[in-house]
Amino acid sequence: MAHVVFHNKVGGSETLAATPGRPLTEVLTMHGIPVNAVLTTCNGRIVPEETTTVGADDVIEIRQVRHYDLDVTRRPARTVYGTADPIYAKSVLFDTAGQLEQRVEQFDADGFVRYVEETFAQSITAHDVLRAGDSVVIGLSGGRDSVAFLKLLERVGHRLPKFAMTSVTITGLPDWEEPATFAAARASAAGLGIEQVIVDASDIERVFKLRKPFVEAMNSVVSGEMRHLNMVVGHQVLRRMLENHAREIGAGTVAFGFNADDLVASMVTWLTSGFRMGGIPVREIGGLRYVFPLYRVTKKELMLYLELVAPELNRQGAPGRFTTGPQERSMAYAMADHLYGLWPGIDYYLFEAFTNMQRYMFPLVEQTCRMCDGVYILQEGVPNPADLCDVCDFFGRQEFS
Repeated sequence: MAHVVFHNKVGGSETLAATPGRPLTEVLTMHGIPVNAVLTTCNGRIVPEETTTVGADDVIEIRQVRHYDLDVTRRPARTVYGTADPIYAKSVLFDTAGQLEQRVEQFDADGFVRYVEETFAQSITAHDVLRAGDSVVIGLSGGRDSVAFLKLLERVGHRLPKFAMTSVTITGLPDWEEPATFAAARASAAGLGIEQVIVDASDIERVFKLRKPFVEAMNSVVSGEMRHLNMVVGHQVLRRMLENHAREIGAGTVAFGFNADDLVASMVTWLTSGFRMGGIPVREIGGLRYVFPLYRVTKKELMLYLELVAPELNRQGAPGRFTTGPQERSMAYAMADHLYGLWPGIDYYLFEAFTNMQRYMFPLVEQTCRMCDGVYILQEGVPNPADLCDVCDFFGRQEFS
C-alpha cells in the first residue's frame, strides 16, 4: 500500500492519509500543506508535486523546506464557545505577544442576528462612519448587500446617529433591472420609509456625454476585446452617478454596500497592482465622504442574516453578463476567501493596518475630469490621461463619447 510521510521543520513526522490514484496536490491540500512549502521524493527520486499521482506501492516523502511551524495554520490552538443548535460559528485569530489562538463563538439563530446587528452598530459609531446631521446617498441596487444594509438600518437605526438618507437605484442595463433584484430594492426602501430615486440610461448618457445609447456602448464592451473592463466601467459609472445625485441634492456623504470580503478582495488587487486606494471605512475625495457601513460584516454573514430576518429579500436573480467580471476579479475574491480560512478575522488586522499606512503614504492627488466632472485620484508610476477619468478616457478611445 502507499506510504506518504510529511517531515516538518520542528522535528516531527506524520503519515498522511492518501489513497492510490489521488493526485499528490490534492493530498497536500487536504492536509493543509502548501505545495510551495515542500520538496517531494517518490521512491527515492525527486518529483514535482503537480505531476505526481499516488501509486499503490509508492513511498512518498514530503519535506518542509523553510524553518517555521506549519501547524499554526494546520492545527491552531482553539477555544470554542459553544451553544445548542448552532447556525453559525465566528472565528477570529488572536495574536497575543506573538502567541496565536483561534477563538470560535457559535451562535444559534437569535444569537447570530444579535451578533450581526451589534457588529454593524458598533462599526458605524466606532469610526464615525455615519455622523449626526449627515445627508447620505446610498446606492440601492437591490442586491443582497444594499438590501441588508437597509434592513440593518430598519432594525438598529435607533442606536445610530440621526442622519438623512436618499437611496438611488441606477438602471440602464438589463442586469441592473433584473425583476427580482429591482423588486427587492423597492421593498427595502419602502420598509424603511426612505425616498428611492431612479437614475436611468438617459442620465448616464448626459453625465458621460455619450454619443450612443449606454446599453449599446456596454454591449460593445462585453462583446469586444476590452470585455475584461466590463465591471470596471460599470462600477465607475455607478459611482459617478451616485456622486452626481449627491451634489444635486447637497448631500456630503456617499455610502456603498461593500462588505468585509469585498474590501479584502480590493486590498488584494491593490497590493498586486500598486494602484492607489483611499481609506477604509471612510475616505474623503473631492469634497465628498465615501463610507462603507458594512465593512465589518462578511458576505456569508449578510446572506445568512437576510435569510433569518427577511427571507423574501434574499431571492435575487443570477448575475448576467454585465455583472460578471474577468478571471482576475475571481482570483481576488478567491484569495480573500482563502485568507479568511487561513487567518480568521484577517479583515480586522488589514483594515487597521491600512488606516495606519494612510498616514505615511504620499498624499492623494486629485483631478477633475473635464467630461463627467467627477473627481478621481492620479496614479503614481503610470501615465494618466490629461484631465480625464479612466472611464471617460475609455469611452473616448472607443468613440462612445
